[in-house]
Amino acid sequence: MGGQAQKLVIEVDTRWNSTYLMLEHLFQLREPVAAALATLRTDITPLTSQEHQTIEECLPILSPFNQATVELSEERRVSISKVIPLMKMLYHTVLAKSEHLSNDVARLLSDNPLRRIRENVAGNESLSVMTMATMLDPRFKTLGFLSQNKAQEAVRRLKAECSVVIGNSEAVQLPGPSEAAEGTSSSGELWSLLDATVNQKRRSSNATADAIVEVERYLAENNLRRNEDPLEYWHTQKHVYPHLYHLALRFLCSPASSVPCERVFSKAGEVISKRRNRLKPETVKKVLFLNKND
Repeated sequence: MGGQAQKLVIEVDTRWNSTYLMLEHLFQLREPVAAALATLRTDITPLTSQEHQTIEECLPILSPFNQATVELSEERRVSISKVIPLMKMLYHTVLAKSEHLSNDVARLLSDNPLRRIRENVAGNESLSVMTMATMLDPRFKTLGFLSQNKAQEAVRRLKAECSVVIGNSEAVQLPGPSEAAEGTSSSGELWSLLDATVNQKRRSSNATADAIVEVERYLAENNLRRNEDPLEYWHTQKHVYPHLYHLALRFLCSPASSVPCERVFSKAGEVISKRRNRLKPETVKKVLFLNKND
């Protein structure tokens, strides 16, 4: 038909978004595919106009899931903090698109993901790792949560985590209970238990108050734009929020999915072949990891 020769995309069970890519490519090439099936001797039945209409209405429902899959599969950017906000955005996007559907199959396709998102979002918004990562991402904070009750729970959890960090740092710097008791009592062992308890409560109270102040100051700041890098933000603000910076290093480093690991395995299969099976382990490591980070 005068166009560039192309191959159809085939669905793969292990690729989450392959169904969308297959249907998208098939719909784009519907005319050449129909022409080819009309001229070739094959038992494949061409798609009907009704089936093409079904695909056309299903594609906008699947498109947001494809975009979310691509974003959560990134390797060079923070991804764990996107899980909760992306579920919120998927819910609102699919809900808005479902209002304009006329095809029964497409309407069913939109109803099922909406139900699954509602079922799973509450669980994800309660997971400590994901909620802490979302709260510590200056692009999202509490705005990334679908449920405001879960957002407030995450704020309380962040303050508690920050208080633990402050308490641990003060425990290293401050004198021990026995040293503090020596300066306030000449009775030694008689008052040691009471003095130790008082010092511990004072330290815990101070850590809690300091954590509340630090978290509230952080939450009061304007959110970053979505295309800005949260790691650069924490690098510049590590002296302003030193204890939250410590938490950010701990929670933002986790990947959102296993895709980066699976890519390494796939790359290893290409590097170590029958013709290159004598490579030294050190050489394989350099090829897979050092070149990957360049």
